Amino acid sequence: MTGEQRTNGGGAAAAPPYLGLSVAWGYVFALLLMAFVLTILVPDADGPSPWDPVAFRKGMVEMIANFRILDELADLSIVKVADVGDGWLIVDLEQVGISNRRFGYAPFYLALLTMALSQFCRAVRLRLLTHNAGIPSTVKGQLAAFFFGRGINLFFPFGPGEFATLHALTENGAARAPAAAAVFTSRVFEILAIVVSLACGFIYLGWGGAVEAFVWTVVLTAGVVSLTRPLGRGGDARIHARFIIHLWEAYGGDQLTQAISQLLRRPGFFLGTLALSLVALGLEILALWSIKQAFSSPMDDYVLMKDLTFVPFMIAASVAMLARVIPYTFASFGIFEIVLVMMFRVFDEGFLSGTTTAVLCGLLINGMTFALFVPAMVLARCPSILEVWHLFFAHSLARHRATSAA
Repeated sequence: MTGEQRTNGGGAAAAPPYLGLSVAWGYVFALLLMAFVLTILVPDADGPSPWDPVAFRKGMVEMIANFRILDELADLSIVKVADVGDGWLIVDLEQVGISNRRFGYAPFYLALLTMALSQFCRAVRLRLLTHNAGIPSTVKGQLAAFFFGRGINLFFPFGPGEFATLHALTENGAARAPAAAAVFTSRVFEILAIVVSLACGFIYLGWGGAVEAFVWTVVLTAGVVSLTRPLGRGGDARIHARFIIHLWEAYGGDQLTQAISQLLRRPGFFLGTLALSLVALGLEILALWSIKQAFSSPMDDYVLMKDLTFVPFMIAASVAMLARVIPYTFASFGIFEIVLVMMFRVFDEGFLSGTTTAVLCGLLINGMTFALFVPAMVLARCPSILEVWHLFFAHSLARHRATSAA
């Protein structure tokens, strides 16, 4: 019996009680991660510990100043400047000066453009893969299916976006098996591009510079995998004792190697699609670098993470993207940011500037994803958001039952 037959049968065992709790925990976990970043990591300790209230206040105010919004918060009576006016938080004139630094409009527009191009390159990659699989569909329908799937991940944990893309393709007439293969192969190329980017970065740094970064890449990735599990998977104590095996299973190592071996039978198509994937990843990293530069202010002699060059930034961003492949929280919220902050710290950057940059990068990625998701919903035939989530939940439950019965 297939997973869909189990889902539609209705007479099988009831849903395990932890499934609903697991969904709720996916939201709570994201908020806890961000709370940890903002309350524990942000304060650059002038005080005796990160818990010091003076250090915490100083760090939070400076981070808000980095976002250029102190004046607006004063107008809304959220903060008061130099003890003048209303507001629950006092900021001094120095922090207002930080907030009023020159804003880099040119790198900001470059960030928007390159992030949009990165997303379109990924959508074109899916189009190439579906066309290669012989799936009959319009270009608009297939591109919209990709943006629809990316947008679904903004709202729900456990990454139902790939399932949503598959569902949108089948709703537009694609056969399920080749559509599923195309969607999975798109993920294969995404992981391959990240691995190639990391390998190039480590080679550039050399043995001495790459060892610590490589170790922390493994540690952080393994940590994300150990803290997160796919929807419906019960607790297995052996998982934690065999974290390397768990890491392999979490990324679908067996399926990845099988897919790569099949793709290598057509080396021209493989290399071309990999090149497109590397372009997409490179554009995204350039977008993240540009948003950092936009909120820096070279004319006022202030640059976020001034001593961090592009290659270490690329490595840090690639590790965060690799962790984002395990989509436990909605929009990978919290996971992406904390991994990025920790990787910046590996390269001797402060938590405050690292957190500012990580939050800006997350806002850019998710903002552009939403900006492309809305027209995809309007201009193309896409299924209901709640319908997709319900089907994804039922599919996960069917997989759990099939695993339990095996």
